[in-house]
Amino acid sequence: MYNFKADLKSEIEIFLRDILLKVLESPNSSYEQKGMVLEALRALCAEPTMLTQIFLNYDCDFDAVNLYKDIVHSITRLSTKGTSELTMSKKNLSLEAGLKTSGLEVLVVILQAFLKALGLPGADEELNSNSAVQKIDMDDMISNRLEFQQKRKEKKEIALSTNDIVQNVTPKENGDATDMAAKVVGAFDRKRIAQQNFETGLVKFKLSLKGGIKSFIESGFTKLDAKSLADFFHAHKDELDKTQIGEALGKEPEYAFVKDKDAQTETGGVGFFVRVLHHYANAMDFTGQEFDDAIRSFLSGFRLPGEAQKVCCVMVISLN
Repeated sequence: MYNFKADLKSEIEIFLRDILLKVLESPNSSYEQKGMVLEALRALCAEPTMLTQIFLNYDCDFDAVNLYKDIVHSITRLSTKGTSELTMSKKNLSLEAGLKTSGLEVLVVILQAFLKALGLPGADEELNSNSAVQKIDMDDMISNRLEFQQKRKEKKEIALSTNDIVQNVTPKENGDATDMAAKVVGAFDRKRIAQQNFETGLVKFKLSLKGGIKSFIESGFTKLDAKSLADFFHAHKDELDKTQIGEALGKEPEYAFVKDKDAQTETGGVGFFVRVLHHYANAMDFTGQEFDDAIRSFLSGFRLPGEAQKVCCVMVISLN
């Protein structure tokens, strides 16, 4: 669990997000089931290293879900959900209040885990059995926070990639807590900025094929290369506008992405999108499929252009 292996990452995500959190949010789950999930999350979140690894491996990874965020949001929604005293029995009201208190306690445990990881006060205080609110000295908290921010300003820009951070920040690391926190914040900020750039690119791509592709190239999501762009279309076919993907794959053979007459076909010259189409089709495997299943699979990633000659162009070139 400390070092998530690639083949376990998706399974851990499914277990936490699609099983535990689903039970916690489902109106059909009993109070006992939700209470058991909260106990499991409390035990999981009490370990600072575990919580940090979840944050690093999911929330700081562009291709992964924001698992830490989902956990906190689910518990917060449970703890702040309104109840109608008129429609609930006294027993259910008592059980509901108990769940909310348990949820608040888990949130406090999460806070304490990060306080412990950063060496800040309040990490070792025990929860009051009658309250989920910890009596943490706010003056000390503010003072430590200001000191932490000042140290961050003095740090040089961290150029480590997310993968480097995941490999280098391990449970055995005993370095400066502030430096570790800066690396984590840096990784999270890079993912947040990348997501913003990607969402901006999606909007530009929907409005303009050329403008959208340029935006993705400038943000580093793809390259001005036919194979790279074809792979990008495959990887993000569920997010990109499929009509625009169809327009790209149906461009005429004489169409060029760049105005440079000396540009190579593979890097934006004349026939660039024809090469994109070839790479797009070659990346698909139709072995053992019936013709209708294969054609349905091929067309699932884009919408055919409306003009008849473009439809013929796409179909003929892809079959060659």
